[in-house]
Amino acid sequence: MPARAVRQRKVATEFFPLPPNVRPVHERAIRQWSADPFASGLGYETFQLSPTSGVVAPIWSMKVGGFRVFYIGDGDTVKIGGLGARPGFYRKLSRVRGLVRNS
Repeated sequence: MPARAVRQRKVATEFFPLPPNVRPVHERAIRQWSADPFASGLGYETFQLSPTSGVVAPIWSMKVGGFRVFYIGDGDTVKIGGLGARPGFYRKLSRVRGLVRNS
């Protein structure tokens, strides 16, 4: 069964300020997640992040140049919790508890 991507509302507002050359790579990667959301692909790299206190679900990050996306896999759904530039991006990980809670 293919995975379906679900974005938190806040992520939609973070997507449009991305540089025009970065947006298509993120869109293509998210479409390719339907096959395997945890595999790297053309123009992007995925990797599992270190565990976050109190969160049992594995947290993943996708890297496109200096920009990141973090997400969790929940069965046949990929829940995207944050998107943005590398400096300061990982502060958004505080949202991950909301992703797990909304499972």
